[in-house]
Parts: sequence; C-alpha cells; structure tokens
Amino acid sequence: MAARRPWTIVWLLFLFMVVNFADKTVLGLAGKDIQADLRLGDTAFGTVGSAFYLLFSVSGGIVGFLADRVPARGLLTGLVLLWSAAQLVAALPAAGFAVLVATRVVLGAAEGPAFPLANHTAFGWFPDRERAVPGAMLPIGAAAGVAVGAPVLALTIGQWGWRSAFALTGVLGLAWTVAWLRLGADGPHAARAPEADGRAVPYARLLGRGSVLAALAACFAAYWMLAVVTTWLPQYLQRVHGHSLGRASMVAALAQAGSIALVLGVAVGSRGMLRAGAPSRVARGVVGGSAITASGLAVALLTRVGGTGALVVVLLVAFAGAHTFITLTQTALAEIAPVRQRAPLLGAVIALASTAGAFGPAVTGALVEGAPDAAAGFGHAFDLAAVLLVAGGLLAAALVRPERDRAALGPPADLAVAG
Repeated sequence: MAARRPWTIVWLLFLFMVVNFADKTVLGLAGKDIQADLRLGDTAFGTVGSAFYLLFSVSGGIVGFLADRVPARGLLTGLVLLWSAAQLVAALPAAGFAVLVATRVVLGAAEGPAFPLANHTAFGWFPDRERAVPGAMLPIGAAAGVAVGAPVLALTIGQWGWRSAFALTGVLGLAWTVAWLRLGADGPHAARAPEADGRAVPYARLLGRGSVLAALAACFAAYWMLAVVTTWLPQYLQRVHGHSLGRASMVAALAQAGSIALVLGVAVGSRGMLRAGAPSRVARGVVGGSAITASGLAVALLTRVGGTGALVVVLLVAFAGAHTFITLTQTALAEIAPVRQRAPLLGAVIALASTAGAFGPAVTGALVEGAPDAAAGFGHAFDLAAVLLVAGGLLAAALVRPERDRAALGPPADLAVAG
C-alpha cells in the first residue's frame, strides 16, 4: 500500500484539477445564455470573466507562503469548499450580474493557489528527477476537466439551463473533498518533512534569477491565452463559425483530449532526457520554451483556418503547448528553490503570471465590441495572445537554466536566512 500511496495522491490531485477546470469552463459555455438572460453586452461579459482573476493572484501568493507551514490536506480542503460554495451561490435563481461578479471573484480567490499548491503537494511525494510525469498529470487533469466537462456541462445547460451547470460543479467539488479528507496527506519530500533544509534564500535574490523571470514572462502569456480562450472560445465558435453550443463544446473537448497525449508524451520525454544526463536547461528550459512558442503559432492560426478538423488541431497544439510549458516550468522552479521555499516560489510565480487573466478576457470583450464585426474583433484578440506567447517562449528557451541559477544561489550550508 505504501508503494502505491504517491500515485494515489497524484490521482486525487488529477481529479482536483478536473473539477477546477470544469468550474472555469462553465462561464464560457454558458456565456451566450448568461448574456441573454442578464442582458449583458460583450464588455460587461468580459468583465465577469476578468473578475475571476481579481483576487486570483493575491490568494495564490498568500497561500503559497502558508504551504510550508500548514499541511496541504487542510489547505486544499478549504480551497475546494470555498469554490464549491461560490458555484452553488451562482446557481441560485435570484443571482444577477452583481452576484455573478462577486462569486467569480470568490471562485478566483479559491482557485488561484490551486495549481501551484497541487504541484507542491505532488512534488512532496517524489524526488526531483521523477517529478515530470506526476507534474504532468495536473495539467492533464485540467485538460480532462474541459474534455469531459465541456460536453457534459453543455448538455446540462441545454436541458436545465445555465444555473444547473454551476450547481453541478459545486456538488462535484464537495464530493472530491470527501475523498481527499479520507486519503490526502503530505509526502516525505514535503517542506515540513525531516529532510527539508531549514535555511533559505532571500526572496528578492530568488525571484531575480533569470530562470524565474523568464518563466514568469512566459507563464503570463500562457495565462493570458488560457483566460481568453476559457471565457470566449465557445462564443467565438458560435458567433463566427456558426456552431451550436453542443458542437462548440465538442471542438473544445476534442482539442483538450488530444492535448493530453502530447503533454504526457513531452513530460515522459523530458524525464527520459534527465535520466540520460541531459541538462535541465535543455530538458526543461528549451523543451518548455519551444512548446509555448508552438502554442503561440497555433493561436495565430486560429482565425486563419476553416473547418472543424483544422480548428481542433490548432486548438490542440495551443492547449498542449501552454500546459506543457507550465508543467516543465514548475519542475524547473522546484529544482531551483530550497525545499522550504518551494511552495512560496511556485505560488509567487503563478500569482504574478495569472494577473494576465484579470486583463485578457476584458480586453478581448472590448476588442470584439469595438470591431466592425465579431470575426475582426476575435482576430485582433487572438493575434495579441499569439504575440505574447511567442515572445514568452523565446525568452524561456534562452533563459530558463535551473542548474546555473541553483548553483548561483549557493549550497544549503552557504544560504542566508531569508528576511
């Protein structure tokens, strides 16, 4: 049983990310119905999408610093209970625009720390060179949350209305909490484990390393794209390509399902490269930077291809590239940071990068509303995301060098106590 425990935790965290991304997906899928029901324009709906990120970054940073002091079991439980409550309130018949915005803010505050905290928890069960595949299971869970959740939620919206989809995701969160309370725990490589070194690096010095800054820039681009696509992709497919909600959800689901194989394949390849002696600069930095650059090129093609098959392929590459980079950069950052500072560093980078989500959906809404037609507006919005992704990918490929930065920070005996 003890030998299987690490993977039991990973699978629970996989399901955690499934529910997490199903929650995020609801708003985009229900967008057209919400706009009609609450009489919202594109700019107002973009504001609802961006509201999710208002406290996303703040909570991500705060919880990151708590994670080396408070057991993951309690932190993850609290986050899921909070975001489930937000979804259930949004499902109430009386919930209007103001309530929807407020619940999206609460949802973002609860989900902001989710990915870095889940990574930190998973990494606590594996040594450094074995973390690529467990780490990949989390973005794969995110992709599965869309691949499985989008058709189910679209069907739910079609049958019982958009509020029922919010209720369903809230109930799923409560069900996951029951399983986590029974089986969840911290691992032997956690920050509070006996092996963890008690010394630390000053945070200004840690955050100023080239690997961290490049990872931050590329993650900002990834979060911009993911926030825009999560909020606006169903409406783009409906309004520009004439798809029904059911067909739009299937396009997103097929793209995310296909991306799962690519993300896992790259993670296995990266682990194999490390085992064969390749430097982390190549196995994590160059591979990850190339992945997010490919994501940017795919997003640039999104408004330039026609046909459902081509859309699925382009979206598949866009999703896979972003998820792959986020996976590899988390392992690279975990390699750099002292064990007791791993969760704060992961949380800080994601917190800062995810500020992109506070702007991306709102900027997209303004571009769509201000353009001559929806196709032109979405074209401008997706091109902007593509430029950010390519620039971030090139920076990451050139500057993410975990071995160099870890060496520059000094061996544990030479590290100063952080202040």
